[in-house]
Amino acid sequence: MLKLPDAILIKAFRTILQIKDAPYPRGFKKLRGQKDRLRIWIDRNYRMIYEVDSDAEVIDIVYVGAKNEATYRS
Repeated sequence: MLKLPDAILIKAFRTILQIKDAPYPRGFKKLRGQKDRLRIWIDRNYRMIYEVDSDAEVIDIVYVGAKNEATYRS
């Protein structure tokens, strides 16, 4: 994440703090074909992919970066 532009890094941390309290915020989408992975935009061209384990009360950030062909293959 530290390779992200400063403005995007700040937005990413804000988004992480928001999903900590509400893991299914307005604008999130479930990724097709990927069990339990969700996607939310943090900027026009940047996405955050994360997983929610409600039983363990854990949120794993899988990816933060610019949307491209490889974004959803991790």
